[in-house]
Amino acid sequence: MSEEPYLPAETVITAPSRVRRVSWGAIFAGTFVGLVFQIMFMLLGAGIGFSTLQSDTTATSGQGMALGSAIWLLVTSLIAIWLGACVAGRLSGGPGRADGMLHGIVTWSISTLTMFALLAAGIGAVLGGAGALLGSAGTLASVQEAIKGAFPQSGNLLPPTGRTPSGRQAPGQLTEMAQKDPELAAALARLESAGGASQAPQARDQLVNLLISKHNLSQQDAANLVNQWDQQFQQARTQIGQKAKQVGQAAAHDISQGALWSFIALLLGMLAAAWGGWAGTASLAEATVVTT
Repeated sequence: MSEEPYLPAETVITAPSRVRRVSWGAIFAGTFVGLVFQIMFMLLGAGIGFSTLQSDTTATSGQGMALGSAIWLLVTSLIAIWLGACVAGRLSGGPGRADGMLHGIVTWSISTLTMFALLAAGIGAVLGGAGALLGSAGTLASVQEAIKGAFPQSGNLLPPTGRTPSGRQAPGQLTEMAQKDPELAAALARLESAGGASQAPQARDQLVNLLISKHNLSQQDAANLVNQWDQQFQQARTQIGQKAKQVGQAAAHDISQGALWSFIALLLGMLAAAWGGWAGTASLAEATVVTT
């Protein structure tokens, strides 16, 4: 009796298309783990930073502390997202390491959106509280005084004509006259809102005629007084425009730098998440073949 030829055991491999490729439970677990580690690192950094904080409040020490905080936040964020992605990759049970990497990247995406949502909510609460605080008359007056101190010309666009011995500018003659004469103040306000004498010659002529008829000034004196006011008014506008341009340029530069560094930080976070997901899946057993 002849023996039957040996036949190898049939090997059945599950088709990849039938494998559950996304494990949301693993993704959410990795997200929670990463966020908790991030909070822990932030608390640790705050504890260390405030414990070493000294009474020195110079600009150099403040810049150093800000730089150290930024580096600490970046490094700890990468560690936290790596741990969360590793957990997601380990629990995903995917057939390949690429699946773990994708689970890590999705975990990083959800964590990033969650952090941005929390940050936006916190900023909104702070701005809402600041708006309510600034609604009081006393606080608003204090802010106005601070603005006038930083930009002396911005609080009063009626430039003075002389200087006191201490170096501070004294009120000009036309400004003093306008403070006592509502009609003159209204005419001067119209000239100011129009942009000056060169922009509104009719308003200038009305102001000159008002000085002649009501304040008994000669044509030459009234014209000289208005021209002097207009010259210093234009100088004040130029100074304010230059300061506003400088502030705008500085703000645009800071926003550009912040956006660039934020992009780099997010890119590093994505790479750390992909690495963590790959490492988590690599720790799984590779027995994916079913034999019968």
